Amino acid sequence: MSWEKHLFRWAYEVTAAFAQFDASFRSQHYPPTFLVPIKGYVMQVTNGRRSRAGFTRVDLVVTAGLSFTAFLLVIPSVLASRQDAAREKCRDNLRTLGQGFLQFETANGGFPARRAGFNNGSPYGGWGSQVLPFIGKPELSNAYNSKLDFFDPANKAVTETHVDTFLCPAAPGNHTVEIQSQATAKSLNPDKDTVFTAKAGAVDYISSNGTLLPRGGYAMNQNDLDQGVGNQRQPLTDNDYTPLTKISDGMSSTLLLIEQAGRPDVWRLDKKKEGAGQFGMSPNARGSWAGWGSIAFGPASATTGESPGKGDATDCTVNCNNWFGIYGFHEGGAHVLFCDGSVRFVGTGLDPLTFLYLTNCNDGHVVSQDDF
Repeated sequence: MSWEKHLFRWAYEVTAAFAQFDASFRSQHYPPTFLVPIKGYVMQVTNGRRSRAGFTRVDLVVTAGLSFTAFLLVIPSVLASRQDAAREKCRDNLRTLGQGFLQFETANGGFPARRAGFNNGSPYGGWGSQVLPFIGKPELSNAYNSKLDFFDPANKAVTETHVDTFLCPAAPGNHTVEIQSQATAKSLNPDKDTVFTAKAGAVDYISSNGTLLPRGGYAMNQNDLDQGVGNQRQPLTDNDYTPLTKISDGMSSTLLLIEQAGRPDVWRLDKKKEGAGQFGMSPNARGSWAGWGSIAFGPASATTGESPGKGDATDCTVNCNNWFGIYGFHEGGAHVLFCDGSVRFVGTGLDPLTFLYLTNCNDGHVVSQDDF
C-alpha cells in the first residue's frame, strides 16, 4: 500500500473517530429536543436544562480536528501537482535544449562537440557553453572564453552560474560540481602551475560517448558487440562538430541527450550512496554544464543498480544508475531527447538492447517509436 493510501485511510479513521466522539458527547451533555403544538403554534422544547448558545469547547476541538484531517487529505494532491509540474518543466527544458542544438546546427553546419579538449591538450569544455546563445543565454555566452578552460578564473563567474534550462526541478538539492585543475597545455592562460578551483553549475542531461555493455550478452557475438561499443557511433563527437548526414539511422530514432540527474552524487535505485561523488574533483568530471557533456551509456543490474548488468533482458536501463543509465526523479521513468528535437518519457522497462540501438546513430538498427 502506498503512503498516500495509508494517509487517506488514517485520515478517514480519524474523521470517523471525531464524529463518533462528537455524537457520544452530545448524547450525554445535550438533552434531546422535541416539538410541542400549543394553540396553533409549534414550540421546540428541551427535555432537561436549557443549553447555552454558541460553540462549546468540544465543538472547537472537533472542528479543529476535522479541519486538520481535511488538510492531510489535501497533501497528496498538492504533492502530486508539484511532481507533475516538475516533470513537465523537466520535459520543457529538454525541448529547449533540443531546439538549441538544432539552431546551433543551422548556424554552424553540425551539432556541437560533446567534449572539447579530449586527448588533444585544448581547453576543457563541452556542448553546454556552445548552445548558450541558442537557449536564451547570450550574456553568458558573450562572457565565456572558449580559449580558456571552463574552470579557468576568467570563466569562473559564468561556469558557476546555475542555468535553469540545464536542470530538472525534480532532482534533489542545489548541487554543484567542484573542479580542481591546472590549465591545459593549449589554454591561453600562461599560468600552467596554479591549481584552479571552480564550483561549477550542474546539468541533469548528458550525451553519449559510447556504450557500456557486458560482452557476449544480449544474444550478440563478440564481433557484433565490438562494432556497437565504439565511441564514434554517437550523434555527438569529440573536439569537432557533427554533420547531420552522419545520423543515418534517423533523427527520430537516435538519442541526443538523456536525463541523468543527481550528479555529482551517486544514485542507485532511488537511494543516494555515501561518499565523495563521481570523479572526485577531476577536470573531466561529468555533471557540470560547462564541462565534458558525455559519458558511455549502459544498463545496470536490476537488483543492485551497479554497472554493467548481466547481459540479458532483466538488466535495468532507467532509474537504476545515474552514472551510465537514464536516471530521473520521476515515478515510472525519465525523459530522453532525440536528434529531431522531440522528447519522450521512457518507462523503467526499456529493453537494454533497444537502449544500445537508440544510442548509436549509424549502426543500421533503426528503432521505431512503436518499439519501446
